[in-house]
Amino acid sequence: MPKKKKLQLAGLFIYVISAVIFVYIVKPPYLANLFIVYLPPSLINYYWVQKSRSKILWFSIITVILFAPPIELVARLADAWDVQSILPRLFGTAPIENLIYAFFNFFWPLCFYEYFVDKDKSIKISKKFKILVALYIALSIIVYTGFALHRELFAINYWLIGIGILLPAILILFFNPNLIPKIVLPTVFFGLIFFIHEMISLKLGHWWWPGDYLLPIELFGNIFPVDDALVWYLFSTPALIGGYEFFVDDNK
Repeated sequence: MPKKKKLQLAGLFIYVISAVIFVYIVKPPYLANLFIVYLPPSLINYYWVQKSRSKILWFSIITVILFAPPIELVARLADAWDVQSILPRLFGTAPIENLIYAFFNFFWPLCFYEYFVDKDKSIKISKKFKILVALYIALSIIVYTGFALHRELFAINYWLIGIGILLPAILILFFNPNLIPKIVLPTVFFGLIFFIHEMISLKLGHWWWPGDYLLPIELFGNIFPVDDALVWYLFSTPALIGGYEFFVDDNK
């Protein structure tokens, strides 16, 4: 990696650490917490990207509109996680703040991946993107129909939600082993970012886990599921990058 990018990478990490410390001292609401920690580095990283801006933006917007709401709804009905919210909740249960968080979790890692790893080399959006949109729509129909007719179906264990992240990541990487070296840096970087931010959010009461988990431990007087760390920190970024490469980018 060129020295310029190493400095930029360090700058992003230092900003997040500084922002998290600021959030811990000032104690703003969770919504402000998200914008303070994630908005500036996301926009800066987006500015560095050139050819892939349109792909990243469209993928992130469509994914947060079609994919994130049903997942968030299932998570709340399953009591998997919850956050402090001041905005109206989707269907009276799913926090809109987490949809904003989801957008940053799609948008920034892809900007990071394109700029620091994938060399920002392709403008064209793959025709397979239509398949992904169709899958999103199918998921939405299933979840919203189930919610309307028999919401008790969603009283599931956290790990069933985690499988929805684990399985795509494993399959995509199995059939595209060339991606494995390319996901290491983003996975390590965002694993650290997510962990640090989640610890502060847990400490401030912005985020909590009220359900049943395989490996719960106590932190700051609250439950913290180690299984969440394994799924979210280690597999969410590979699943995101793998899906983006297969359905939106050039799969190389």
